[in-house]
Amino acid sequence: MDFKLGKQWIEERGRVTQLIKRIFDDTHQTKKYLQTYQKDEILLREGEQLEDVFLLLDGVVELFKKKPHTDTQYPITRLNAGSFIGIIAFTTGEPSLTTAIVEQTATVLKIPKKEVNLLFEKNEQFRKYMDELILANLLDRFRNTIILQMKLDSANNKLRSERNEVQKAYRELKDAQDRLIYQEKMATLGQLVAGFAHEVNNPTASLLRSTETLENRISDLLERLEGQEKENRLAKKLYEAGIRAMYPDTATLRQKIAEVKPYFQQAQALELRLLAQLPEDLVEELKVKNWSEGKDLGFYLNHFEMGKMFQNIESAGLRIAGLVKSLKSYSRSDTDRQWEEIDIREGIHDTLQLTSNRIKYYDIDIDLPDIPKIRANPAALNQVWTNIILNAADVMGKKGAISIRCNNDDEKIWVEIRDSGPGIREDIIDRIFESNFSTKKSEVKFGLGLGLSISKDIIDQHGGTISAKNSPHGGAIFTVTLPLDPQGKYLIA
Repeated sequence: MDFKLGKQWIEERGRVTQLIKRIFDDTHQTKKYLQTYQKDEILLREGEQLEDVFLLLDGVVELFKKKPHTDTQYPITRLNAGSFIGIIAFTTGEPSLTTAIVEQTATVLKIPKKEVNLLFEKNEQFRKYMDELILANLLDRFRNTIILQMKLDSANNKLRSERNEVQKAYRELKDAQDRLIYQEKMATLGQLVAGFAHEVNNPTASLLRSTETLENRISDLLERLEGQEKENRLAKKLYEAGIRAMYPDTATLRQKIAEVKPYFQQAQALELRLLAQLPEDLVEELKVKNWSEGKDLGFYLNHFEMGKMFQNIESAGLRIAGLVKSLKSYSRSDTDRQWEEIDIREGIHDTLQLTSNRIKYYDIDIDLPDIPKIRANPAALNQVWTNIILNAADVMGKKGAISIRCNNDDEKIWVEIRDSGPGIREDIIDRIFESNFSTKKSEVKFGLGLGLSISKDIIDQHGGTISAKNSPHGGAIFTVTLPLDPQGKYLIA
């Protein structure tokens, strides 16, 4: 996508905001969507599903977050003209994270969410401006988050100093301990901020690739299906199969390709790869068609690939949201973490999808039998799988193999990830999980350092362990264990 107005969104909000309003003026739709709200009116409540999209044209709206276990509303940020209200709820489909209250009389374009997609289709200029608005708002939120984190750290330092003046006898011992913890925490936070672009790069690139491809294909697919009910049903089934598709391991994929190839002699290599990922019943339906009569096999397989892309977009969006939330809440102890009952295999498959561009040259061996669900933070665990897999990709280059296995006993589950790289130098293997240790600085070509320290923090919060060793056959082996019944202290960490 081509984003030409990014700088104007930041520096000339008033002028660019009028571009969106002018679109509706020109089509005589302004009265339909234009709304005025007075001070203290509520636009959106925390926990509600987003029913309408709010574009703030004039005035001020303040966002509030409810403190855990209380009814206190804490002010988060003030939004001025040019802001998109409810941006996280809109992009993720999740309930609103905050409550939006008018601070100064506000003029907004209030567009029902169900109509936004129709406007995207009918008005290309509106879609482009909305893309610009979403990116600019996310950038603002990121900047505000950094500022708030620094203010919070400054306030904590001041409070600690005042308290220690009153408790002089206790201060010397406590100050020494707090300084050590603070320095370690700030060093890790600094690394996290510096490495945030790297962590978010893969899901963002995945979103952009999938979106660009979908834009080029959807209109052609709809035109070709018009008036063809039978083909429409088959295409829909292929699309739905794509949404449910899991990432296949290399050996299984090769075997399936060999099985379907005799039935599809004219298929290209990419088409055979897609056919090999289809459920058996859909392969059988495609076998009975006479492809020699000029029917386009690629047309049907595009629906399957389109379903996979939508699945990828959803997974990538959730991944980005999880990374942003992790950055915002890293140094806060009262954050409401997202813990739920999960099957960790789903997160591993999502991670393989999101990193597929980096691992597409490798032999992938997946052995993930049925295991019990556990209570965990899925976005955080996905970050662990991502860090380990990308570390392996960094050291292996364009050729190699990755093996991922899991299993369980009565007390825990474990995940083992192997690679065929050069392994870890024995003189640093005991330090790679330290928060202040970076293999980049020591000129060792293994991993990021940053990702591994974050991974250890996440697994510690889950009451588990993470370890690394070298395989006798070459390469590194990372093993993560997670308790089936974690203690309560980890659930609120």
